Amino acid sequence: MADVNQPSHQPEIWFKNVCRFIAAAVFFLCVSAAGAVTSNDYYKAGLTLYNAKDYDKAILYFGAAIKLDMQNVAAYQGRGNCYYAKGNYSSALEDYKQVQKLQPSPQINQFVDKVQAKADLSASPAPAANTFSDEYNRFMAQGKNDFRLKQYSSAAQDFEKALRLNHSDFNLYYYLGLTYKLVGDLKDAVVALGIANQKRPTPQIASYVKALRAKLSQDDRDWADQQLSASAGGKDVNLHTKPADATDYGLRLEPGIIFPNLVDFNTEANNGVSFAISQGNATYDAAIPNLSANIGFEPVVNLEPDIEMGLLIASIPVGTFSEQYTQGSLNVTNTYAITGYVLGLNFRWLIGDGPVKFFLAAGPLVTPISINYTNTVNSVPTTGNFTSWAMGGQGQMGIDFHLSSNISFGPFVSFQAITANSFTGTLVDNSNNINTTATLYTVPNQWPAIQPIPASTAAPTGATATSVDLSGIVPGIHLSLFF
Repeated sequence: MADVNQPSHQPEIWFKNVCRFIAAAVFFLCVSAAGAVTSNDYYKAGLTLYNAKDYDKAILYFGAAIKLDMQNVAAYQGRGNCYYAKGNYSSALEDYKQVQKLQPSPQINQFVDKVQAKADLSASPAPAANTFSDEYNRFMAQGKNDFRLKQYSSAAQDFEKALRLNHSDFNLYYYLGLTYKLVGDLKDAVVALGIANQKRPTPQIASYVKALRAKLSQDDRDWADQQLSASAGGKDVNLHTKPADATDYGLRLEPGIIFPNLVDFNTEANNGVSFAISQGNATYDAAIPNLSANIGFEPVVNLEPDIEMGLLIASIPVGTFSEQYTQGSLNVTNTYAITGYVLGLNFRWLIGDGPVKFFLAAGPLVTPISINYTNTVNSVPTTGNFTSWAMGGQGQMGIDFHLSSNISFGPFVSFQAITANSFTGTLVDNSNNINTTATLYTVPNQWPAIQPIPASTAAPTGATATSVDLSGIVPGIHLSLFF
């Protein structure tokens, strides 16, 4: 309840407005007396009246400014602001379009779209009494609230759920179309707004649909035309979700770079150098892989518009560790060819609206790693194929640049945890008729440090199972195609 002792401010506000009007009139008379009145003079007088909220008089002065100078952007802006304040969105839109034409900018383009939406709604006949279900009304209310808060992806989800329950509401298609446009899905925006125009023909909406359609590729135009033809023929058209509860499927290519952490193989190389020095007349050389490709691809399913699940499949050709020891007539060469394969689940959450989105992703990984071993002493080989499994996971962050509703690309950075040890396989030494199961061990302070130890033989004191660590940061780039 208002306080009866509180003084009223209405006389004060009225007095200020009168003073502003008198100031505008005095200004105009002074200018007139000084010489010819210019477009800018009328604009300044109109601005004074606009600030006094005398919109009708301000419109006259802004109009006079425009009549003298058809390029006066500020006058168009001022008159548009007056019309907007009065709720005359159609007239405001015409003036704002002139501003857009004379002085284009991303800000005015976005504002014109908003005024266009208000003009379309004000030009549409009042909706019929609400006869829809409570569940439908709940989804519509949630969608409108998310739309008002500029949470457009959430709004799209709510409107799509409402669409599964009802295909007859003009307002649903209208809001859904605007939402799709704001998240960058122009193809579905054309269809939704086109159906809204079928249900309640409006010149403004028809013109807007035509402008959006012109931005589509030919394939997307053909698809949109097919959907609109089906709707005009009485068929219910589902948008984005395809049939109810269905999902979008895609394929993502994810090439990256990995920096393997081969501690035991570094130990092997260091021990080889020390051993050769201790022998006096020996030479030793080693090559250790320190950079590898991470070649991944990922079948993807959209669980929700901003939530994806992928089956990650990747190959990591780590490379070959090789070493050569020579002493007199003795020539020893050891090679270890290391390859990893990755299988995992990847859950991705897209953040933001529009054609550029950030994402976070994470999931578990299962990684079999193989080591193909060859020991050659004076041309006599001993070979083995050893494998182990690593259980780990990854976290990922990156950016999606959407070229269309079906194609996106962008950089990413992953951190993965993958470490395998206990490499076991078959050791074959034909020169000694040996074919046995063995495990790779790393023995400190001797060379060779990495040794295949048969299962029937105890590991040397201090030996530990040889490990391969593919953990760390993996930078890369992705290309995603959805169908």
